[in-house]
Amino acid sequence: MNDITREELNAKLETIETKMDARAEAMSAKLDAFLAVQAERDLRFNENLRSSITLSDEWNQKFRLLTEQSVKAATDADASAKEAASLKTHFWASVAAQVLAVGAIVVGAYFANQANVLSAISTTVSVFQAGKDVGKTPEPSPAKTE
Repeated sequence: MNDITREELNAKLETIETKMDARAEAMSAKLDAFLAVQAERDLRFNENLRSSITLSDEWNQKFRLLTEQSVKAATDADASAKEAASLKTHFWASVAAQVLAVGAIVVGAYFANQANVLSAISTTVSVFQAGKDVGKTPEPSPAKTE
């Protein structure tokens, strides 16, 4: 084998160094490109996360509103049921009052009519008695003998 001269060794080392620099530069470029893609992905991920959180907050607000409306509807239904029960009570109370009023009118009419009937009967009896007395001829009184 030949002895390598200093200049050849330097040239060889320089060539190897140049190749290694190129490889390192290529690796650095690839690493920079990868990091740029990762940074873009992280931005998209954070943006999606923020939109998901916002959407989640909106859904939470909608569910909260829906829950409040459900509670309000249940409360209103309970109040309506109580009102309907009191309305039913008022209805039956008014029906009872009307039945009592009709009963009072019937009883009053009966007694008022009965008074008229008794008055008519007593008038009829009086007239009959008066007619009886008018039709009689007085009997001669027996003569007194002394």
